[in-house]
Amino acid sequence: MDKMQQIYNNLQTDPMFFPKQIIGIKPWSKQRQAIKRVMNLSGKYYNKTAIKSCHGIGKTFISGNIALQFLYTYKPSIVVTTAPTFRQVEKGIWKEIRQSYGMARIPLGGKLQDGAPNLQIVKDQWYAFGLATSDSDKFQGLHEENILVVVDEAAGVTEQIYTAIDGLLTSLNAKLLIIGNPTSITGTFKKAFEEPGWNRISISAFDTPNFKYYGIEEKHIASGEWEEMMAAKNNRLPFPKLVTPLWVADKYKRWGPQSMLYKTRVLGQFDEAGTDTLIPLAWVEAAIERNNEIVSTLSDISSIGCDVAEFGRDSSQVFIKKGRKVLPAYSFTKMPIMQLVGHLVQLYNSNQCNNIKVDTIGVGTGVEGRLDELGIPTHRVNVAEAPGGITEEERTKFINKRAQLYWSLREQLDPANPDAIGLPDDEELIEELMATKYKINSSGKIQIIPKDEIKQILGRSPDKADALMIACSPDNLLSTTKVQQKAGVW
Repeated sequence: MDKMQQIYNNLQTDPMFFPKQIIGIKPWSKQRQAIKRVMNLSGKYYNKTAIKSCHGIGKTFISGNIALQFLYTYKPSIVVTTAPTFRQVEKGIWKEIRQSYGMARIPLGGKLQDGAPNLQIVKDQWYAFGLATSDSDKFQGLHEENILVVVDEAAGVTEQIYTAIDGLLTSLNAKLLIIGNPTSITGTFKKAFEEPGWNRISISAFDTPNFKYYGIEEKHIASGEWEEMMAAKNNRLPFPKLVTPLWVADKYKRWGPQSMLYKTRVLGQFDEAGTDTLIPLAWVEAAIERNNEIVSTLSDISSIGCDVAEFGRDSSQVFIKKGRKVLPAYSFTKMPIMQLVGHLVQLYNSNQCNNIKVDTIGVGTGVEGRLDELGIPTHRVNVAEAPGGITEEERTKFINKRAQLYWSLREQLDPANPDAIGLPDDEELIEELMATKYKINSSGKIQIIPKDEIKQILGRSPDKADALMIACSPDNLLSTTKVQQKAGVW
């Protein structure tokens, strides 16, 4: 038996041969479990595998290496990788594929295309490629006895795409791997952990090597003992790139163990209690990713949204929305009102904005009034007012304008909206949006929980969430003081 035939036989019988002997990596326990379930060389597992995990465990590393292993184990074969955005495909899973392909101890063969997620061994017969699309037709016609579909960031993929993928899984050795953070409590990713026919793997931060090495459990994070446990072994981290006890301890203190963010990002669990959260975490994370791909243009309508804080209390927060793109927040702490006005004028001119929207409850009235005196088009936002709108349904659906404007923000962040907006990656903003919950009152109207309740959850005022809501408020629902002028002129 020649050497290549021996290698091929090893690939067919030993799921650890490829990562250890071909690529030269040593998978840790949960990675080994994932490889064994997906490759299913023993034939005792299902052909569909779902992995939910905390943050920072190398999800794309796992999925990228499994994709490469499947491709070189089965001849011929097709591997399809997908994710909600092309950036996640190219910069995520295909970054790992390229790295492992280059690390291989023996030449793997095939042609890895520069600048595109495509690896051809035998053109259009034996290959791997990546795509991100909302068009389910792109998955048509991909049939092979050996086919693997890898779905990264699985909670953010639409149900139409999952339906199309299901149509590819008709052959004997057709396999599916879906992997991601458990940020949505609906859809195929959630159902995979409830319905039969799936290999299910859950990965908590406490399952990872940096915790197992020290024996650190959640009780040690809560008590603070983790620091002594690490010091006893010179604070060495076996896998420095993976989630660390320091990060988890910070989130335990900051978010609390019962919060949605802690459950999803630290424990890797679905938060069943999160059904009353106004904007699902999956939508927020999708918007953050989407913001990287949205390009604003000079023709986009640009609005500034300002939540004004009283001097010495909280902080004034400002967001700029340019078309569908929301820029990073500007924060002004303990700043006199007229000084804040000066900063708003600078932002208005430098960003060529069309208007400024200001919270006019309390001291915000003075800010809006001075901007008006300067000739800048403004919109007054009083969230205590009755809902606006043309139709009776619009005016009676919400208990007040605050509920109406926050609901509008929710609709603008819905991934099903073809014009969905993007968001900057801002941890404080994410925390505040996750703490913003809603309910239906006894009159059947939508109501956002009081701001004081959100303050109790966060330990601070949700100023960034309010500023975002203001910046994204539809003009037709707000009061105005002037007809819009040419952007950047006052």
